[in-house]
Parts: sequence; structure tokens; C-alpha cells
Amino acid sequence: MKTVLTLFVCSILSAACFGQMKDKIDWGEKFNSNGATLVLKETERNPANGKTVITYDMFASGLPKDVEYTLWMRLAGSDPQSVADALINKDGLVVSVLADPAHGVAEDPIHLKVFAGRGEPKRFGVISNDGHYRVFAEVVPFPIEDFAAPCKLSATMMSPNYFGVLVVVTGLQSNEEFQVDQQSGGERAQTKATAADDGTYRVLLFPFVKGQTSGKLRFNIKAKACAVGVEVPWGAGSYVIQ
Repeated sequence: MKTVLTLFVCSILSAACFGQMKDKIDWGEKFNSNGATLVLKETERNPANGKTVITYDMFASGLPKDVEYTLWMRLAGSDPQSVADALINKDGLVVSVLADPAHGVAEDPIHLKVFAGRGEPKRFGVISNDGHYRVFAEVVPFPIEDFAAPCKLSATMMSPNYFGVLVVVTGLQSNEEFQVDQQSGGERAQTKATAADDGTYRVLLFPFVKGQTSGKLRFNIKAKACAVGVEVPWGAGSYVIQ
């Protein structure tokens, strides 16, 4: 029987779905072991009770294969939670059991099955049990984004109900100054911002408005070569599994 991790049993508002990591660790791709990468490959999308189930397989490279690992996940705004014991096969596929034909043991891949809301990141880490090796990856099954060549703007939920939203813009000119127009509730601000050397811009927004339980965040930029913008609901009723 294949191992299927139905992570949708834990909603974004749940902080105790699995065993919680006892020791604080650095999290994210910038903390990958040297030369290590983790790729989540989507294999299918299927409807289930009016929602969409997305299935992923995981492929790790740059990590030793003769080591025992633990698969971790991290919901937005929560601490990492352990999901399953893990191993890496000869092709880099993350599995729960390695094939052993001589003893009649079949390989048991870990197939991740998730539900998600718009802009909700699904974050995973494969960490050796001795803590010496680690690799991380993130996918956003239903991105909130806008394109206008050469630019792309995306908004990612960083805390439950979009009370924290990370906006990332790519495709800007190096160090260019551009116009930012943002609004939440009845509050609006127009400011100037500057792109980084690589033509990116990142900002963490907290759209909560005092005296309101919900609303919409509108974030638009106008640059030399493009104009892009998104709208993100926040607060009560904003998080909806797709």
C-alpha cells in the first residue's frame, strides 16, 4: 500500500496537526545544505466534495541516501510539524520505505495530497534525524498574481486569514524607482519604492484596519515598463479552500 499524506486534514487555522518540532531551527531554502534542492512535482488535481485535491511527489538532490530523515511541513503562521519518517531512493524520490526485492519489500513513495486557499503556501522540509542535512521547498497551488511583461506581482499569505501578506514583484529594472498604490478598508497610501539590484521588490504587508473584522487589500505598482496589481481579501471569511 502506498503512503498517502492527506495534509488537507489540517486547516490553516490548526496549529497542532502533527508532532511539533521541539527544537527551533532555521527554515527555508536559504538554509538548504550546500548543493541540496527539493522539488515538489505536481502529479494530478482531482475534485473532492467541491474542493480540489492536489497531489505532489518530492524529489531531493544533493543529500546522502544512506541517512534517515523526517519530513516536516509548516503552515502559514505556525511552527514546523513532523509528518512522516522519510528516506531518499536512488532516483531522489522521497519515500517511506525503500525497495528491497531480495526480501519481498516494495518501495513506498510518499504522495502528498493537499487542499489550499488562494495564495496559501505549502512548505516542506526534509531533515536528517541527526540534524546534519536539510532541504526545503515551497509551492503555492492557487497563486494570487498578476502579469504584465516583463513584470510579475505575487501575493502570498504569511499568517492565517491574510493578516500578513508577502508581496513580491519581479521583472523590474535594476534599482528603478516606481509608484506604489495600496489600499485596505478606507485607508490608502501612495508612495515611491525602489527595486533591488536584480529587479525585484519584496514587502510584507499587514492589511488589518482598526475597527474592521474583514476587508480587501489592493496593491498596485506602476513601473517604467509595466503596471501590475492584485486584490487580496483579509479577515473573517477570507480563507476559502479552493
